[in-house]
Amino acid sequence: MKNKKVLITGANGLVGNYMVQKCIDRGAFVTAVDIKQPNNQIEKYKDENYQFINADLREFKNCKRVVEGQDIIFHIAGVKGSPKRAAEQPADYFVPMLQFNTNMMEAARLEDVEWYVYTSTVGVYQPAEVFYEDDVWKTFPSEKDKYAGWAKRLGELQAEVYSVSFDWNKASVVRPANIYGRHDNFGPESTVIASLIKRLFGEKEHPLICWGYGSPIRDFIYAGDVADGIIKAYEQKLTQPINLGSGTGVTIRELAETLVDIYEEMYDKKVGIEWDSTKPNGDAKRLMSTERAESFGVIQQVSLREGLKETIDYYLNEFKG
Repeated sequence: MKNKKVLITGANGLVGNYMVQKCIDRGAFVTAVDIKQPNNQIEKYKDENYQFINADLREFKNCKRVVEGQDIIFHIAGVKGSPKRAAEQPADYFVPMLQFNTNMMEAARLEDVEWYVYTSTVGVYQPAEVFYEDDVWKTFPSEKDKYAGWAKRLGELQAEVYSVSFDWNKASVVRPANIYGRHDNFGPESTVIASLIKRLFGEKEHPLICWGYGSPIRDFIYAGDVADGIIKAYEQKLTQPINLGSGTGVTIRELAETLVDIYEEMYDKKVGIEWDSTKPNGDAKRLMSTERAESFGVIQQVSLREGLKETIDYYLNEFKG
């Protein structure tokens, strides 16, 4: 990647921040693109081999402009939001993702870039005991995640279509599990982990109130590990989709108990948890198979507890400092 011109979309986001740092560390000339103005994390790179472009990638002309002259495209941009908002306002998710996913890949094809990595999602899968990469097209996305799931699936299909129609075989597809880590915004549309940290450490919600019974099983992956997997997909020019997960199932109850344990360890104060069974429980299980990723050397580096501590530290310093 040294001396390569690298474009990162969604550069202000949870994974995008890690991608910017990791690509700069590898000697790349980085162009960071986001619809939002650069945050403090992105601003710190302004004196390096780095430029930031504020652009709305729903417009094809903007995609052509930012892609011009680039060697590698890491397309990470997405639409952030809660399941509730996605269910109530699905067009806010489905339509923009169709637009910028289609536009970015077409612009990359026309520019004939060296490589393109498309970031999909765990939401493309239907609930199952374990998610295997080749099972995606045998089923439909979860009913609870169908709008974002289908939008991301269609981006994957576009890569296949381009291979058939244009003999364009320069795209990797990665499917991250439930991502968490530093650089989350801890706002109303944040991840489950960020939401629990904010309520427990910031709002002092004691006891911590959690929805359902805590039985759903999820696969959580640290954002820095996701960035490493995305870069590995480029380095090995993978044309098979790969899952980016821990491969280890964690119940929501175990997650909440771990966060409370960390809080009690830090402050020497008992907190406790209450479960609100009147609220929805969520899909029973969403666990990634990581066999294919591991065969290409993509391995989880940050344990859940370690990653939670780093995320808590970031939250306390950036939002409560």
